[in-house]
Amino acid sequence: MAVSFMVANEDIPAGAKVTGLTGRLEETIAAVAGAGFDSFELMIADPENVDVGKVKRLERQFSLKCVFLCTGEMAGTAGLYLNHIDVNERKRALNSFLQAAKKAHDLGVNLNIGRLRGVIWSDGLKKSLERLGESLESIDSYVRSELEGLSVLIEPLRKVVCPILNSCAEAASFFSERELKSFGILLDSDHFNEKMDPSFVNENIELIKHVHLADTNHKPLGRGAIDFQSFLDMLSKSGYVGEYSVEVFCDEDQIETLR
Repeated sequence: MAVSFMVANEDIPAGAKVTGLTGRLEETIAAVAGAGFDSFELMIADPENVDVGKVKRLERQFSLKCVFLCTGEMAGTAGLYLNHIDVNERKRALNSFLQAAKKAHDLGVNLNIGRLRGVIWSDGLKKSLERLGESLESIDSYVRSELEGLSVLIEPLRKVVCPILNSCAEAASFFSERELKSFGILLDSDHFNEKMDPSFVNENIELIKHVHLADTNHKPLGRGAIDFQSFLDMLSKSGYVGEYSVEVFCDEDQIETLR
């Protein structure tokens, strides 16, 4: 099984409390390679500041492959939401995500939608989901016509982190109802719903296209309560053969966490 480590793009400040290495890409990608990984996932906040040429150069320099684009900080750092109640803010989020999708396509990788999908606004859950659906339909239409082969992955999250689409089944139902053909699911061990998700994964493994590995509250693996042997066995027995990325909060000495 191929395992990557999360690296934050330089639009995310060095030392920021995010789930990955921060700093100059030359240094963080070198550290990932030095720790024995052969790939990395790139976390971004502002797609305009993703230098595809530089990423590809560093891939060649360190014989390391970028395998995925993580957009969590487009919400966490940039404050963007695809279901924003304000139409102008919603357009800003949509345009920014489409730009991120172009960068992902240029890198030959998929990308996710986590907190970026939004919250429940003052007009309620139904309207909030309707706005999200409209944004995802626009994304799906653009990806299918302009970015052949790209998959956009919804990442089910615990309600305390994101109040909508909290299980694989909910996400898949949302795709089906809106005929979103370019969408799949990113599974995160820390957000995994142990009651609802195992049977879904077993029956719909073709929808699971990427996996994040993190212990409880995104601690480094081994420092929480997650049974990784059980989690990985479930995926293996279901037939998952895709990529895994470690996505954890690092200690003050982030290189020591990496080791």
